[in-house]
Amino acid sequence: MQFFAIKTPLIKPNDNLIDIILNSINLKPLKLANGDILVIAETPISITQDRIIKADEIKEISPISERLANKYKMSPIFTQIIIEEADVILGGVEGVLLTEKDGILIANAGVDQSNSGGENKYVLFPKDPQQTAKSIREQIIEKTGLEDIGIIIADSRVQPMKRGTIGVAIAVSGIEPIDDCRGKKDLFGRPLEITTRALADNIVSGSQILMGEADEQIPVVLVRNVPVKFTNRSISTEEMIMARDECLFMNVFKDLAVYKKPEYMKPTLRRQKENNEEQEKE
Repeated sequence: MQFFAIKTPLIKPNDNLIDIILNSINLKPLKLANGDILVIAETPISITQDRIIKADEIKEISPISERLANKYKMSPIFTQIIIEEADVILGGVEGVLLTEKDGILIANAGVDQSNSGGENKYVLFPKDPQQTAKSIREQIIEKTGLEDIGIIIADSRVQPMKRGTIGVAIAVSGIEPIDDCRGKKDLFGRPLEITTRALADNIVSGSQILMGEADEQIPVVLVRNVPVKFTNRSISTEEMIMARDECLFMNVFKDLAVYKKPEYMKPTLRRQKENNEEQEKE
């Protein structure tokens, strides 16, 4: 496999991300080809979607937000945004909350201050990541005439008891994200019973060595010669998610939640703003 770092200009709200990616690839001695996979960091996607919230947009701090902020030494505004974005909050350590967001265990519900453009700004998770990955792939195919192109929207996460971050695929289009090894035989002929390989996550982890987490300005990595199956079918995020009662970690954590978002909960502040903007366009 080959990994190529794609450095881009600084990405701003409402920029055309597809043109930026393709132009940045063309500036290198490199040409996008069938069989390539583009791993794209979630933060620039969120920025082009204007998924940025300012601290002064938070008008009310809930009691649970105050409690979490005091317990984990965090800003009450930050914890309030996390509460609005998270599906479940399981606990945390100083400065970080462990949350579930769209079926993924992730820090702070994916809310991030790094590369947000200011101390009082927060970047949220991309809007509808799976549909976004599909749309990016369709636009690239339309602009390049290629067919077998994979798109992975990437984020970072931590592992229990391990230092440092690894990659996680939050959405995939164009490739099969999971390799189900159950039924295959090991070196000694014994059938595998539970093994599945998270191909998309592994590709992201390799890419993040180049992407970095600071000022590298490499939000895209082109990955070539990957032994995966390309597909035109619609990939569902649920295909990469394991049921809670089957998950080694969630089966342990299930009774530890300090906050669960009720099903009937009204739209978050950010979603209300998006809904209002959509209504104004109509």
